[in-house]
Amino acid sequence: MKKSEIIFGALRLPVDFIAVFTAFLLAYYLRPITDLIPGVQFHFGPELLPPFDEYTLFGLIASGLLLFMFAVNHLYSLKVTHKLGRSFFKIVFLVTAWLMFIISYYFLIVHELFFSRIALGHIWFFSIFFVMVGRSLIQIIQHFLLRYGIGSRRVLFIGADTVADRFYEAIKANPSYEIVGALAEMVMSRKKHKLKIIGTIDQLKSIVRKYRVEEIILSTPNLNDTDTKELHAFCRNNQIKYHFIPDLIRLQRTNVDVEMIDNIPLVSLKETSLDGWGHIFKQIFDIVVALILVILLIPLWIVIGLLIKLDSKGPIFYGSKRKYKNKVFSILKFRSMIQNADVVKQKLAKLNERSGPMFKIKDDPRITKLGRFLRKTSIDELPQLFNVLLGSISLVGPRPHLPEEIDNYESHHHQVFALKPGITGLAQISGRSNLDFEEEVKLDVYYIENWSLWMDIKIILKSIGVVFRADGS
Repeated sequence: MKKSEIIFGALRLPVDFIAVFTAFLLAYYLRPITDLIPGVQFHFGPELLPPFDEYTLFGLIASGLLLFMFAVNHLYSLKVTHKLGRSFFKIVFLVTAWLMFIISYYFLIVHELFFSRIALGHIWFFSIFFVMVGRSLIQIIQHFLLRYGIGSRRVLFIGADTVADRFYEAIKANPSYEIVGALAEMVMSRKKHKLKIIGTIDQLKSIVRKYRVEEIILSTPNLNDTDTKELHAFCRNNQIKYHFIPDLIRLQRTNVDVEMIDNIPLVSLKETSLDGWGHIFKQIFDIVVALILVILLIPLWIVIGLLIKLDSKGPIFYGSKRKYKNKVFSILKFRSMIQNADVVKQKLAKLNERSGPMFKIKDDPRITKLGRFLRKTSIDELPQLFNVLLGSISLVGPRPHLPEEIDNYESHHHQVFALKPGITGLAQISGRSNLDFEEEVKLDVYYIENWSLWMDIKIILKSIGVVFRADGS
């Protein structure tokens, strides 16, 4: 899922909250000066208003309750390019049910009526009005950006038949999609059809690179099982969203999304539950936990910094180059090696004891005396908390990989790039550096496919145990 979809989808949450709470406040100020029905006077004085602080607290709680009802009824789906009219009647129904709940609460729990039925009418009307206005503004901004290609998804069809043409006709006017064309078994003239064939299926890799394809739709049923599996593996390894249009829907898998477009079922395979709101929850969790730890560990930053300066010459922190997808960045570590460690590494390359592209030797002469302790306890990796706050890595995820190592990866190894790297992960708590590289990749893929917030918490707690047991590399 594109970042723009996540941003705009998540933006509806605070906008809705502001809209509903504003409706609450507006009703409070409007009630003493106006009636709901013009010309029909209901005597009401300011003295009948509840205390503002109590009313405000109740408004905050009630607004949160309505957002919860919205969430349960799928009004925060991150696919925000759907027609707003589809949500209108659901919003009206939920706001009405919400007000019925408020009335019931006052009658059954507080044992009194709400201070004003007219104020309830104001709350009902302005909540619906402000929510729809807020969501409309978000959608207008998104569609404006989509007109300039910001947030659109470059889509490639695999297969050229009437189903593909029909689906193309259904989505071509949607600015969320930028259709680059279709691949067929052979290049042919398509005078009767509008979906342009830009190559053959065996040119998939070069076409994907050339057009920077982000999503693939398999529309032909003619691919055999082997070719279909290879196509899915290619999409997975290159972080390309994979969809297919089935002949029959027999789906009982939890990682499948089905969307109807012009009465055509489009099935999407989700590689991880981190797609969508899971991504947002994980980022919030990362920032909150990292910020707390950075503050709590201030004494440790000072002590370790002084010990490093006393132990050997050089800076306290070391920036190590890592690569995620096509982006190279530096992760911070407490320096545990001599200053010219990278230069010495080239001379020691032939001593590498680990299978696969990663470099590891026992009793590495580049490591300082204090550095061995820092690595054994994994304390050297704690400064990566600042990388988490900067958004370059996560608390939990696949191991951050060196650029030169990635050049030697096989195609299936690239599955680990479906998720940002982390300070710790399943591989780090399941065997540390003694794991074979293939086993490490399998653990990382398992984590990506089965992620949950509870899994992150368990991995972090086990990682803390690694520090105290000094099980590090």
